[in-house]
Amino acid sequence: MTERATTEAGPQGLASRLMDSGALTSDWLPAYQAVLRESFVPDVIWPGVGPADGGPVATIDRRTDPEGWFRAVYWDTSLTTQWDDGNHTGPDRGAIPTCSNSQPTMVFSMLAALDVQPGSKVLEVGTGTGWNAALLSERVGSENVTTIEFDPENASTARARLDATGYNPVAIVGDGSQGWPGCAPYDHRV
Repeated sequence: MTERATTEAGPQGLASRLMDSGALTSDWLPAYQAVLRESFVPDVIWPGVGPADGGPVATIDRRTDPEGWFRAVYWDTSLTTQWDDGNHTGPDRGAIPTCSNSQPTMVFSMLAALDVQPGSKVLEVGTGTGWNAALLSERVGSENVTTIEFDPENASTARARLDATGYNPVAIVGDGSQGWPGCAPYDHRV
């Protein structure tokens, strides 16, 4: 790996790091390249927020810091996109992160373990920002993906992002703990 691949911001730099780590495999690379993470990330984010993080978290707003936002989007970190079930507003961190665009290493490790093939029928519980549903749609076809999101606002913004990028999985607002019988049976659940 070159020094440029280690430090380069953007989709190719992240792809190089993920491939080198083994998280992104050659069979998922076309979906990664087709589905830009930036299309599924809102303007305001809190990078790297997780249960173990207790200190101050810097907000990055695309409108005031587009370069910082872009670097954060293409770094291998989770991006908190909602606090306190949407009840928190403002640039500071809320009490509990309730939606995120997950860390790419985790996303692609999970997708590799899922072992889907083109045409597999997949149920995703927790649409979040819609990135994972789009990746699955690219790999198996939108007609084979059903995604369920409990939070109506997250479901609405995810649907808008999916529509804007040309993916049309079945997107349900509801409690995914019971699955979704309307499109069953599924080959895989995530």
